[in-house]
Amino acid sequence: MNDLRVMRRALLGALLAACTSTSPSQSAVDREIADVSSLKHQYAGIVMGFDVRPADTLIVSLDLQTYIETDDQTLAAMKRDTLARWRSAWIAAHPHEHGTIHVRFIDFIGRKVATESTNV
Repeated sequence: MNDLRVMRRALLGALLAACTSTSPSQSAVDREIADVSSLKHQYAGIVMGFDVRPADTLIVSLDLQTYIETDDQTLAAMKRDTLARWRSAWIAAHPHEHGTIHVRFIDFIGRKVATESTNV
């Protein structure tokens, strides 16, 4: 009877560990987002967050009011820096793969504000 309880607990522990571990693809996405996350500090007030959907597109959430009030040179630099960092992060996570990657800038309700693309 005690052996059965021990086996149940071991099985439950193994199931919980399997359910809470991240998949390799999720780990890659987490690393990619970590690689671009410094943009939130560099463009504080404009860049609010990041997501990757699908695997070749970085979604950048913006504060639309601040975006509108920001000068054109700063916005151009933000787009250029974001695309460069996304390209570097994507190449590191997908060695020897080629294609077109995208950056989509959206407002707080998901409307497209701007897009950028590059080949890798």
